[in-house]
Amino acid sequence: MTSTDINLLFDRFTGVRVGVIGDFAVDLYVDLRTDTGEQSLETGLDVFWGSHPRASLGAAGNVVQNLAALGVSSIQVIGCVGNDLFGREMRYLFDSLGVDTRYLYTIADGWDTCLYTKPARNGREANRIDFGTGNTVSDLFFGSLLADLDQLLPKLDVLVINQQFAHPLLTGERVAQLNERIARFPNVRFIADMRREGTQVQGATLKVNTAELARFLAIDHPNEPDLNWCLQHGEVLQKRIGGPLLITRGPAGILCIDQAETKRVDGLTLAGPLDTVGAGDTVVATWAACQGAGASMSQALTLANLAAAVTVQKCNQTGTACLSEILALHHSHYAHD
Repeated sequence: MTSTDINLLFDRFTGVRVGVIGDFAVDLYVDLRTDTGEQSLETGLDVFWGSHPRASLGAAGNVVQNLAALGVSSIQVIGCVGNDLFGREMRYLFDSLGVDTRYLYTIADGWDTCLYTKPARNGREANRIDFGTGNTVSDLFFGSLLADLDQLLPKLDVLVINQQFAHPLLTGERVAQLNERIARFPNVRFIADMRREGTQVQGATLKVNTAELARFLAIDHPNEPDLNWCLQHGEVLQKRIGGPLLITRGPAGILCIDQAETKRVDGLTLAGPLDTVGAGDTVVATWAACQGAGASMSQALTLANLAAAVTVQKCNQTGTACLSEILALHHSHYAHD
């Protein structure tokens, strides 16, 4: 894949229409000092100091901000937020990216906007504080989201289905309802990233890492799963879901198994500290953009691999990859080809 090929794909990304449904969050990063020598006058407990707070979109929101970084200009989100300060921050972040939030509903009672608070002490992430882990929505409310989705799907090229929370928006029964839409809208490409219900999705591209592959098949996960292990067990899962299976293999690269073909791309050799948080979201977003743009499997794998390699080099943040960063990395690794 040449730099010209990459530029041509990015030109097509601007016209791709992508929807994202599922679990949206805000990632809040702060620098933390615990050795302040200060104690609270009220409680006598040690006081910690925080500085440099910075928020970005997380979970399904990270897919959205990666899509935006890739130049996708038509992005629609389907889900809900709480009536709280984190919900207002999420809407602000979406608005700053030009995302259409008409189907992002605010739930006044019983829903805390999901927030992952990520304090970093001496450059390393400390214990997270999470909000929104107990959220649930009624089947009646989800039915209204499905009605919105039915109106939206004819206008989309790709729908990304994200499931991440302990109490996700998309339960097993609701995934079955999404499967009906996958069958009814053959012109839409569906891509699923689901921590719990991945084996229930039918006909979509399912993205898994090797640990998720092992968990979905109820098998042991080796310390270093090799290519043969991924191929053997990936073929089993692919037959079960009926659609393409995208397996991220960390530094070993990415593998795609489909009924018609199987292709892989090797990981890139990277130096310096790495942070893999959110790299899977980068792969999902890049794959979605490539599917909408009509890229080949080989092109999509290569570009997703490059984009993920960009984001893992961005530490203590939920990273994204843009055209200039991808081209620079491509040049540094492939200029001699």
